[in-house]
Amino acid sequence: MMHPYRCQVCGETYLGDTPPDRCPFCGAAGSELKKASLWYERGTVKMSEQSHQNCQKALDLELNNAAFYSCAAGKASNRISRVIFKRLGKQEVEHAELLCNAMGIQLPSLPAGSCKDSDGDNFVEAHQHEDMAIEFYLKAATDAEHGGEPEVAYIFRNLAEIETEHLMLTNLYK
Repeated sequence: MMHPYRCQVCGETYLGDTPPDRCPFCGAAGSELKKASLWYERGTVKMSEQSHQNCQKALDLELNNAAFYSCAAGKASNRISRVIFKRLGKQEVEHAELLCNAMGIQLPSLPAGSCKDSDGDNFVEAHQHEDMAIEFYLKAATDAEHGGEPEVAYIFRNLAEIETEHLMLTNLYK
């Protein structure tokens, strides 16, 4: 029997007998998919000026990564590369929405994206984007933990974990 599950990270709904291994929308671990009746709205998160600046930087990273992946999907030379870049781009937009919700702001438009002409070069660049994001998110999570902001730390730790999955995926193809 199908049940509604909701991702505690991105808020998207999944219908199924059991939650999947990863959220199909944002890429969060399957343990973050809760029965819809147990899901709670996080809303705008109270945060320090430092965490707000970190969220803004993270939002810029996610939007630029989404634009990059959109470009890479458009230039992909085969179906496999195209679907990987397209899915990663959609997940980056989900991450941007998560950050906007936490900051209580509207999602900005995607910037113009640029990418290389070859899939291999784009996977190498994707790997660099993901590596940079992970490093920043882990630092931002530590900053939030030291500042006594567990909700902000939760967001950044989840983003770091998801981007680590992206890193492993892009590493397979680079």
